[in-house]
Amino acid sequence: LWTYEWHPSYRLFQVVYAIGPRATPTVDGDRVYFLGATGRLFCFDVKTGTVIWEKDYVADFGASVDVWGMVSSPLVDGDRLITVAGGEPDALVVAFDKRTGDELWRAIEVTSEMGYTQPVIFEAGGVRQLIIWHPMALSSLNPETGEVYWEQPWEVAGSLSVATPVKSGDYLLVSQFFAGSLMMRLSRDRPDATELWRGKSRSELPDQTEGLHALVTTPAIMGDYVYGVGSYGELRGL
Repeated sequence: LWTYEWHPSYRLFQVVYAIGPRATPTVDGDRVYFLGATGRLFCFDVKTGTVIWEKDYVADFGASVDVWGMVSSPLVDGDRLITVAGGEPDALVVAFDKRTGDELWRAIEVTSEMGYTQPVIFEAGGVRQLIIWHPMALSSLNPETGEVYWEQPWEVAGSLSVATPVKSGDYLLVSQFFAGSLMMRLSRDRPDATELWRGKSRSELPDQTEGLHALVTTPAIMGDYVYGVGSYGELRGL
């Protein structure tokens, strides 16, 4: 039906393993939102491919391109388009008016790389919470305003926050390559959370850990158990 091309430069990448986009396009009615690996964000007309609006994370927000490129797909929430833009100051997360591209709010200071995970929205504590897992912490925000509800510091070596956060009931889980997994218990009566447990492994190597070190694959919580594929391909249940 249509194509759209541009010619990004990959010279800023520390590792060039492939050219082209990493993020999955987000389709919403008559529009599709698309993020390129170097931080170009486009809003296209679905039928014609006409560019309705566009942003450049690097030029517009002062973002730096991570080692593996920019991979976080935009999230549509009502009239908002929520993105992990990695901008400065205080613009790790930026929400736009999905129709016009106007900035609505920005949140979270960038103190390292932006990471690679997806923004997700869960209902917990009587409110809708936008969960952002980035290389310095697991953060919960109000998706309408960008207000931070709560934050759990948890540094991710190599900025490899990749797998999507998982919620089941009151449990919220994230897992990373080096430090293993972190389980939070979500409050039922307010937007808050407390740490339930975290991995204490000496190493991510399969024969030196009893934890789950999921790098790319997203774990699953089923009943009282956690299942996931570790960094070296082993399937584990906790």
